Amino acid sequence: MIVLNNVSLHFPGKELLNNVSLNISDGEKVALIGKNGSGKTTLLKAIVGEFKEYTGQINTTGKVVYLDQYRTFSSNTPYEYYMEVADTPEKERLVRSILKGFGFEEEDWKRNLSTFSGGEKTRLQIGRLFLEEADFILLDEPTNYLDIAGIHFLKNLLKSFKGGYIIISHDRSFLRDTCERFLEINNGKIWDFRMGFDAYLKERESLILHQKRSMKNKQREIERLKKIIERYRKWGREKFIKQAKSKEKILQKILEELQSEVIFEEETKKNVSIPIPENTGYIVLNVKGLKFLNIIDDVTFTVYSGDKIAILGPNGSGKSTILKFISGKLKGEGLVEFGYNVKVEFLDQFVEELDEENSVFEEIANEMEMQPDYVIRAYAGRFGFKGEDVFKTISELSGGERQILALAKVLLKKPNLLILDEPTNHMDLETVEALEDALKEYKGSLILVSHDEELVKNVCNRYFILKDKKLLEVSDISQYEPKEEKKEEKIINTDYEEKKRRKNRIKKLKMEIEKLNEEEKRLLKKIDEIDLKLLNVGSDYIKAMELSEEKEKLEEKILNLLQKIDEMEKEIKYLEI
Repeated sequence: MIVLNNVSLHFPGKELLNNVSLNISDGEKVALIGKNGSGKTTLLKAIVGEFKEYTGQINTTGKVVYLDQYRTFSSNTPYEYYMEVADTPEKERLVRSILKGFGFEEEDWKRNLSTFSGGEKTRLQIGRLFLEEADFILLDEPTNYLDIAGIHFLKNLLKSFKGGYIIISHDRSFLRDTCERFLEINNGKIWDFRMGFDAYLKERESLILHQKRSMKNKQREIERLKKIIERYRKWGREKFIKQAKSKEKILQKILEELQSEVIFEEETKKNVSIPIPENTGYIVLNVKGLKFLNIIDDVTFTVYSGDKIAILGPNGSGKSTILKFISGKLKGEGLVEFGYNVKVEFLDQFVEELDEENSVFEEIANEMEMQPDYVIRAYAGRFGFKGEDVFKTISELSGGERQILALAKVLLKKPNLLILDEPTNHMDLETVEALEDALKEYKGSLILVSHDEELVKNVCNRYFILKDKKLLEVSDISQYEPKEEKKEEKIINTDYEEKKRRKNRIKKLKMEIEKLNEEEKRLLKKIDEIDLKLLNVGSDYIKAMELSEEKEKLEEKILNLLQKIDEMEKEIKYLEI
């Protein structure tokens, strides 16, 4: 079990979490969501004791392991590294399964670990976690260095894992298939959604909508109470002075609630269009017979105007090699021909060229000369750089923020052929969605290498698989994915019938209150009319008495209405607990 009790995390000048309490039970399958810089990684490090600058208490029971614990290797080869913890025959069999599942052939098992790339080392570290007999594992962006086959293998490992886990990931398909509870860090709090991914997205949207309506209703109620208080004090009679004081207390309480209320912050999407590139000819790119060493052989394909192509394949299969051929960074056999009026840009080049000392604003302004500041800031906001974030220096940005900034810049160059190699690595969910929105709107042609299935499905119209050194076109991405049963989304509802009954009662009470408020307005209008008549009654004493008696009866009716409304509001508060 993992228990947070009144935990606050602070960095200089920034509050990440404020007084958060939370319980995660044994065996729970949890996703930790939040935009870059919200404190996700810091929280995981605090849970395992690597980060200690927090207030409150964090308690864990059982063995909790975290991916970042294993930055170094205590053995010389992958097989030795795994066998350090494989102390049973069952674990020894699992060693072979994990190594193969993550794409390591038997000849790799005896290689010296110093010869492996950073991504390969990360995959080895992830795999060993499942031999640790942990009660909880914490995974921070585990899919960044995995191909689609590796991602599916990791999914299966997680499904068979008997303990609990917390995952930080930008991969929506991965989260959909592995997690049943979603914790979102938003505005210094953790918002808890005990449901599957798609239900979480809907519930999140409903929460934002409910919050907007609630805020609007409170503002309306504040104005209504102010007018009533003013009117009752103006009348001056003892019973209305008493009512005015009562309403003032209610008004003060609402104002205090508004001041202290922590709201779920919604990302505002800027309505700034992606620049439209110039037209090309029908054929944008023609690639014939590419060969390079023992990596690719006779790779041939054509990109037509408007095509958005995904190149898929296992890690190390040669996807990036093809892109390097197209960019001219590699020379070998084969032909690369661009069509008429093609302007090609490679996202990686823009990432490398970002000036560490520049701000986000300066980097974008360099591509938007003669544009006013508010237009530059609005464009930056579309890619997630809101408010003061536009003045962050490049040195302060995360890897994901650098990628999305580079995309924002490259699109301003108006390329009609854009080439991206794993752009979602290190991005949070909101940044991936901003990337997806931009690529869907982009009017040029696209070649995309990515293991993010959701992004590929939502953006691309053609799919190529690199297999056995050859590039083959398939009609659907599912022809590349391992077949597995679709897990039904699990939504945990407690006492559904009781919730439904309460919801219906609350709805009925609110409708009745609305009717009583309308009746109160009608009676107040009649009192206004009587006050006007009293001003013009002159010396007709009998008429004045009749009008005063009528006014007093109306005032009594209003008092009865107010009492009923007060009782109904108390009942609503009770039902909403």
